[in-house]
Amino acid sequence: MNIEQELNTFISNIDTAGAGYKSWGTVAIQRIAVREGKRICVTPSDSSLSSAMGRWLLPVGNSDEDKMIAAIFAKRSKINCIIITHQEYASTVKDEIPPILDDQAQLLGVSVRVADASKIASALSSRFAAVCSDGRCICIGGTVEDAYIAAQLLEKTSKAWQEAKYLGGAKSINRFEAWAMQMYYQFKYAKEAKKNK
Repeated sequence: MNIEQELNTFISNIDTAGAGYKSWGTVAIQRIAVREGKRICVTPSDSSLSSAMGRWLLPVGNSDEDKMIAAIFAKRSKINCIIITHQEYASTVKDEIPPILDDQAQLLGVSVRVADASKIASALSSRFAAVCSDGRCICIGGTVEDAYIAAQLLEKTSKAWQEAKYLGGAKSINRFEAWAMQMYYQFKYAKEAKKNK
């Protein structure tokens, strides 16, 4: 199955895919960009995701969002999908979120950074999710499913971070331990999971 077929399958099953994450908060997908080889396709920015199904456009425009997408793909050679979302909790995050959850450290990286759209490719360095200062959330992955899981985990992490503030704040995982968790996940657990598919 090529990346476009994978994306069409994902879009047609989006309601089922998100059902298990509803208690974490709302994740509204605004745009998806996929790469297959040297070809990059994006969903149109002016239509709903379901109406975009099957009609992908090359990002030939010069919009800031197209430049951001191109910069992320240029910087991350193993990333094949970028999902741009607006999220109930994550879109309101204004400061970097340290590693507070095990799964956040493993799948998203040592922290979740907040940056201007022009600097988001750098903010994603060694990470799989970041928040733009304008509230857009950028989640990336090797596959569409990986990027979607990153979006949902970003929402879970953001909700935990914001709710913990009311209880006196969240205790951060040591950054070295968080980095070690991410390395173990990427180089051991994720490879074993792919073998078992």
